[in-house]
Amino acid sequence: MDYLDVPLSEAYELLNPGGLILVCTRSADGRYDLAPVAWNCPLDYEPASEVLFVCEPGRRTCEDLADSGEFAIALPTSAQRSLIEKTGSSSGRDLDKYAAYGIAAFAAQKVDARIPEGVAGWLECRLLRVIVEGSSAVVMGEVLRAAAALDAWKERVHYVREGLWYAPGKPLGD
Repeated sequence: MDYLDVPLSEAYELLNPGGLILVCTRSADGRYDLAPVAWNCPLDYEPASEVLFVCEPGRRTCEDLADSGEFAIALPTSAQRSLIEKTGSSSGRDLDKYAAYGIAAFAAQKVDARIPEGVAGWLECRLLRVIVEGSSAVVMGEVLRAAAALDAWKERVHYVREGLWYAPGKPLGD
């Protein structure tokens, strides 16, 4: 097998195979928001599942988490790539993404968040802890409720970097 050197600034791509998530929050002033996050993983599973994701501390999402102490994680499908790109290229500070992009959604049951319709599944979470290290915030949450479509993992979309997306068994080039 032949190997190539990977630039150190791109080495993270080798560790980032997880499915992209939409972090769904509600601000102190009552506006619902959602933001795509690629860096996420399980943290623990007993007695209840715990999750971890990384976001930027100065973003509206991080502020909403700190203010509310709760959030939902929606698992977008490969068919929702346009939704991911739109919500990732705008700020919840500047607009109501649900209204601006006509995002149909339903209310979570255990937390005050809106889940976009058509996702493969979702997790409703209580915030456990946020650790800020430089330009990153590591967010940890405990799952209070979760629901998913049958074979949800087949529908998940994965984002590695600009222009590199994939889904299990589905090529997703530009």
